Amino acid sequence: MILKNEDGKLNFIVSTQYAIAYPEKGASIVLNKLAYDIAKRGHNVYVFDEPYFPHENIKVIPTKLQEEDNPFKSKFIWEPFNFPLHKTISIYTQVSIGNSYNTIHNARWVLHDYSQEHWNRFDPSDLIYNFGDFKVPENTKQTSLTVFDYKLDKFKNLNNPNRKGFCYLKQEGKATPKGGEEFLKIFTSDDISNWYSKGGDDYLLETLNQYEYLITFEDKTYLTTIAGLCGTKSIIVNNENYSSPIDFRLKNPIQLFGVAYGLDDIGWANKTIDLVRDNIIELEKRDSITVDNFVNYWENKLL
Repeated sequence: MILKNEDGKLNFIVSTQYAIAYPEKGASIVLNKLAYDIAKRGHNVYVFDEPYFPHENIKVIPTKLQEEDNPFKSKFIWEPFNFPLHKTISIYTQVSIGNSYNTIHNARWVLHDYSQEHWNRFDPSDLIYNFGDFKVPENTKQTSLTVFDYKLDKFKNLNNPNRKGFCYLKQEGKATPKGGEEFLKIFTSDDISNWYSKGGDDYLLETLNQYEYLITFEDKTYLTTIAGLCGTKSIIVNNENYSSPIDFRLKNPIQLFGVAYGLDDIGWANKTIDLVRDNIIELEKRDSITVDNFVNYWENKLL
C-alpha cells in the first residue's frame, strides 16, 4: 500500500489497532475520533480498523489480530505500506512500543498513566500530547490534545418518573479495589458492566434512565459523562488519586457537574446534574481548538 504524496496535504497514521481488540473502550473511540477530526481538516488519514467515523480522507491499512488467545491482544499484522518520509506523521499511544511504522515524525498521545517500560522505548524527539492530566515522567514537555465523541444527540434524560436506585460499572481487566464488592452490596446496586454486549449505546440510554445513581471505581471514564447526559448522577468511589473533590474536578473538567467524588460529595452531583449538557457543549469547543493546534503545528513544520 502506498500512502499518498499530495501537495498541501500531510499523511497522518493513527495507531488504531487497539480498537480491533477492544472496540468498546474509550481509547478506541477517541483514536477514531481524532482520525476523523484530522480528516475533516483536509489531510490524509490512515487507520488500521474499520473507521468508527467514516470520512473520504480516511483509508484503512488492512490489519488483523495475530493472536486471538493472547490475553493482552497486543500483536497485530498489517499490510506493508510505503509513505513520503517527510510528509507523514505517526500518532502512537503511550502503550505503543517503539516506532512500528518507521516514520521520522512521531507523536505520542497519552491516554492513560505512563509505564516506564514503554516510555523507555520512545525516541527523545517524539512529541508528547496528553489527553487530560494523565501521569508522565517529571519535567516532560507536553501539549494538550483532547477529542471526544460526546454523543450529545444520542444520550438524553428521558424524564422517567420511576427512576430510582443504583447501578455500577466495573472496567474489564481492572481489579475491583479492596472492599469494593462489599461496598456495592450495601447499595443493592445492579451490574451493567456488560453494556456493550447487551446492545451498546441503545442499552445504556434505556438502562441509565432507570437509575438515580451510577457507581464506579474509575475516575477517568467517559461513561460518567454519558450517565450525566441521561440524568443519572455518578459516584466515583475515592481512589486517592486526588486530594479532594475540588482537585478532582479541576483535573477532570468533563466530570465537573453531575459527578460525586466520594460519598460525601453526593450533594454536589445532585445539585449540578442539570448543568452537564451545557458543560459538554463548551468542552467540545475547547477540544476542537486542541486539534486545530495539533494540525497547525505539523502544517507549519512540514508544508
